[in-house]
Amino acid sequence: MNARKLCCGRRTRGSALVEVLVSVLLFSVGIVALVHLLGTAVKDTGEIEYRSRATAIADEQIGRMWVDRGNLPGYEVDAAELPELPGGTRTVDVDGIVVTVTIGWQAPGGPPRNHVVVATLAGN
Repeated sequence: MNARKLCCGRRTRGSALVEVLVSVLLFSVGIVALVHLLGTAVKDTGEIEYRSRATAIADEQIGRMWVDRGNLPGYEVDAAELPELPGGTRTVDVDGIVVTVTIGWQAPGGPPRNHVVVATLAGN
């Protein structure tokens, strides 16, 4: 009977409780890391969406200017409001046949970003 008391005494039951607590702690750390990773992925997805939208807007602007090359100075704009992006602005600078389109935006809670496209609109 003494052997049984040593085998299943309070020390054995206490170590099982410690093992369970360590397992819960490790599981909790894993869940917190997973939630952080998911939050970062969602934030990066929004940033990618804004960047692709800015690229499309700049490409569309250059396309319009390419078709109407005779009127390039008429397309110059300085920090015009751009409702397609949060805090969006559009600047078009024309230097001869070299055109610079700058699209700016600021995602909620993020830093200001710019997408700059420079094109040479030479005739055929």
